[in-house]
Amino acid sequence: MKHKKKIITGLVLIGGIASLLLFFSLGKAKTIYKEAPVTIDIPQMYQTNIVWPVAAKDKKTAGEASGVAVDSKDNIYYLHRATATYGNDEVINKDTVVVLDAQTKEVKDTWGKGLFKSPHGLEIDSEDNVWITDISQNKIYKFSPEGKLLDTFGSDYPFYMEAALRIRNVLPKFPTGMDEYTFARPTDVTVLKDGSFVVSDGYRNRRIVKFDQNGKFIWEKNLLGNKDGEFNLPHGISHDENGNLYVADRNNARIQVFDKDGNFLDSWNSKELGRPFGVEVGDDGNVYVADGGNSLYPEGGKGSHQVVVLNTKGEVIQRFGSWGENKGQLKIPHDIAVNSKGDIYVAELENERLQEFKKKD
Repeated sequence: MKHKKKIITGLVLIGGIASLLLFFSLGKAKTIYKEAPVTIDIPQMYQTNIVWPVAAKDKKTAGEASGVAVDSKDNIYYLHRATATYGNDEVINKDTVVVLDAQTKEVKDTWGKGLFKSPHGLEIDSEDNVWITDISQNKIYKFSPEGKLLDTFGSDYPFYMEAALRIRNVLPKFPTGMDEYTFARPTDVTVLKDGSFVVSDGYRNRRIVKFDQNGKFIWEKNLLGNKDGEFNLPHGISHDENGNLYVADRNNARIQVFDKDGNFLDSWNSKELGRPFGVEVGDDGNVYVADGGNSLYPEGGKGSHQVVVLNTKGEVIQRFGSWGENKGQLKIPHDIAVNSKGDIYVAELENERLQEFKKKD
């Protein structure tokens, strides 16, 4: 009889654990696989150039391309990981930010040594301040154009947080005790005209979160899934002149659009869009997307690697690009920027370079 009771108790215990694991696993979102149906040649309106690295000395220090942005004078800021890779845990003792002259494309400045572990997202605000996310330090950094640190955002992790997040990677509903000011591998940031900023928070979280100019929490959208307003790896973010937000929802292979208050407006998921990694709203009002394809996803094949230009309705105006390392080809376009003339800049993760698609006169 005692033996039977032990068996029954064991079965009840196993059943309870299984039910608990099932509860915590509910809501786990699946990655969506797709690629654009055909490869499109580069339009004749663009001239392609590899603008960094060019010199041999730069190629020795170049690393994974992460971000690109332009300032008010069309100078180009390019972010790379130098000798490190994604998720690096040591401080990088090389410059990671390259500043290129708008006209000559010559290097004006480099900085970032000793500041980052795994830099990821890059933004330049209306005052030409430079914002960078670091997915290993779980911080958002604000710099002057010359690289002077002005502010830091993001709570420090308590001793248990890393372990809790590792568990939540497997059990999406596992509680971590995070507050609104704690980031988990933040991917990108966009800064509005009033100085408020919105973070896509990103690899381990599944949210976008808005703060005022002083870093005070305003709102967040924080649901894992593929329904409207839910996220599965919000990887890039930008905004238009009205403050509407455009989010590259990478694992869901779509762009989601929200107003400045976080209200859902639209979702763009046409097959021609591919898998958005980076997104930027140009001065012309069009939305420029870096489609990084499926090559980082073992089950999804190579996928499309392209630049996609859409109007504000999400309709594709043009798209171009193909897999490769020659000029005009792309390998995992990770981020995208557009200057005042309509020239497009793409940071390529695997090719470890910055490529320009310059509009011809």
